[in-house]
Amino acid sequence: MSSTTVSRDTVLSLVGRAEARVRFPDLDFADPWAEAMLASLDVDPAGFDARALRTSTVRTMIVDRLVRDYFERNPFGLAIALNAGLCTRFSRIDNGTLRWVELDPPHVAEFKCAHRLCHASDRHAIARCCSIACTGWMDGLRGAGDLPTLLIAEGALAGQPPELVDAFFTRASLRLATGTELLLDHDASSPLRIPPRLRACLELPTLDGSVARYPRLRPFGGDEAAPALGRALREASRAARLIQDGAAPSVLHLRFA
Repeated sequence: MSSTTVSRDTVLSLVGRAEARVRFPDLDFADPWAEAMLASLDVDPAGFDARALRTSTVRTMIVDRLVRDYFERNPFGLAIALNAGLCTRFSRIDNGTLRWVELDPPHVAEFKCAHRLCHASDRHAIARCCSIACTGWMDGLRGAGDLPTLLIAEGALAGQPPELVDAFFTRASLRLATGTELLLDHDASSPLRIPPRLRACLELPTLDGSVARYPRLRPFGGDEAAPALGRALREASRAARLIQDGAAPSVLHLRFA
């Protein structure tokens, strides 16, 4: 059987989802597809810290809620999961009409296809991508017209060099349609920030002491959000702070203006 290498955080997330039904019943979270996927892989769940697994699962639930809200607003929309890895979100979110693409490095995409780690649905696809900053997939979205699109970068930017993160935001800002939404992890140690000022945009401090700004990337929330989404964002922030004394990642929800 062929093998491939994915990050420990990716495996930890899978284990957390697969073990949640038994280990964290209070979360009321179950992911049968993750349970089946874990059973098919050579992974020992006992090697992972319970607190880290719980934190990862809570973060998954936060992103799930925001993604569900997106498809309540755009039931025929498109989601692109960047560096999706062992993602099982399609199985939890699918409303019967949405379209879902997972972009992975070639070796990960090939592994997932070879081991059938995806759903047999013509609305769920796995695609190869050399980098999240690759412009090929971004340019491909231009042919989608006004199709509502959500980018999900859960863990996709973690550990990436600053120049790659900057390239992703810069190239996406040049190419993606107005109204495209973006979800990404965020924590107190991350250099990504949105200053508390009117119509603030995403900022990224650089190594030379300057600040890179991405004027098209604005926070999605407040007066622009539906009441249900506003509640979800507030609850997501509270939930994240309750885990590990505030050290767990929260989520930035942005929109291209």
